[in-house]
Amino acid sequence: MKPFYIATSLILLATLAACGDSGAPNGKAEPALEESPAQAANNPFGVLAALPPEDQPYGLDVYTAKCLQCHGNLGQGIDNNPALTGLTRSAMQQKLLAYRAGKTLGPKSAVMAEAVAGLSDAEIAAVSIYAGE
Repeated sequence: MKPFYIATSLILLATLAACGDSGAPNGKAEPALEESPAQAANNPFGVLAALPPEDQPYGLDVYTAKCLQCHGNLGQGIDNNPALTGLTRSAMQQKLLAYRAGKTLGPKSAVMAEAVAGLSDAEIAAVSIYAGE
C-alpha cells in the first residue's frame, strides 16, 4: 500500500509544480498598486515607509511630548481641549499639517499651531498612527 501513496503524492506534487503561480486567478498579472506622491502624503504609513527604520520616530514619544498635557492619556481631552477619539489616522495627519501651515480650524488653532510648529512630516505621521483610529 505504501508505494501507492508515495506515487500518488509524487503525481500531485508534479501537477502542482507544473501549474506554477499565475498571480491572479484569471491568469493575468495584476498591476502593482503604487501611490502617487500626493496619495503618500495623505497616508501617514506612506510617510514613515519612505524613511529608513532607524529614522522613523515613535508616535508614543511624540504624543507624550506634544499632546498628552492637553489631550490626556487616552486622547479623551482635558478641560476644554477636544477629544481625539473618532479621528482617523489620515484625518488627524491632515489636521496637524493644516495647523502647522497656520490654518485656522477652530478656537484653539493658535495653540495647536505652536504645538506642532517644530514637528517634521514623519513625526506628524507617527503621532497620527499612534493616536488616530
